[in-house]
Amino acid sequence: MPKNIREELVETNKALPHVAVWGTVILWGLSFVSSKTILNSGVPPMTMVCMRFMLTTLILNLVLKRREPSTRLEKKNVVSLLLSGLFGVTVYFFFESRGIKLTSASHASLIIAVIPVLTILAELVFFRTRVSLMGAAGIVLSVIGVYLVVRDPDADIFSGSLAGDLLMFGACVSWVVYMMVSKNLHKRLSDLAITAYQSLFGTAFLVPLALMEYRQWVPLTPAAVLNLLYLAVFSSAVGNFLYMYALSRLGPIVVSPYVNLIPVVGVLGGVAILGESISVPQIVGGVVIVAGVLMVSARSASAAEKHPAP
Repeated sequence: MPKNIREELVETNKALPHVAVWGTVILWGLSFVSSKTILNSGVPPMTMVCMRFMLTTLILNLVLKRREPSTRLEKKNVVSLLLSGLFGVTVYFFFESRGIKLTSASHASLIIAVIPVLTILAELVFFRTRVSLMGAAGIVLSVIGVYLVVRDPDADIFSGSLAGDLLMFGACVSWVVYMMVSKNLHKRLSDLAITAYQSLFGTAFLVPLALMEYRQWVPLTPAAVLNLLYLAVFSSAVGNFLYMYALSRLGPIVVSPYVNLIPVVGVLGGVAILGESISVPQIVGGVVIVAGVLMVSARSASAAEKHPAP
């Protein structure tokens, strides 16, 4: 093979993981817009989530069977997978779907951005993890940013948007619980197997919740069907695959700052596609949240470099 072609292939291989993580950011960021579109069409929240994850579970488990035919669900992993599927899929989307229905896609994506901060706080409380000065400053900044995003002087706690914002905080907390529960699963299973089995268990818990909404079921509009397919195929299945591909080649230190851009995509999508409005204080709040999260991520990256994982 000629040297110049070989060099071009090497450069392409180096660029692919970065392209993959950018694809993840866009696919996951626009998921808030798709969810809002489906909910606006009259589809009940848990019905939407259940249909999404039925498709996702089918896709992921078919891929798992093809790529890892020897992988089996062992008894020692069942409890961890069941609990992580419950909190990471069922409980998380119970809060998120209701939150998105009551608030805007822009608000929802900005609030979800504080998950890394809540994770650091959980480590501080439960594992006595030390927080650097930069990490502490990032946490404070993120709290200020969230206040600017959700603040509405004329709203009470039961108003639609504020109630939706509070539900999004519930989603954030459930995701932190999910990460704590599934912390050691990567030592025993591949990322694909974990995602496939968690999706399977999470969907099993979603089915009865969706059936409780049967009186609210409505015919699916073409727009709702297309957005469901987007969530199931692209946001969940393809997005997870791209994320795992980038993570395995770039590592968490490089990938994490990219993922913090997801709320930016969510806001831009909400404004451009759904015509949502966003005030100057909320824009400032979003910038402050992202800045705080990046500071927390920098603290995590610094700690990882000093104490690398085996």
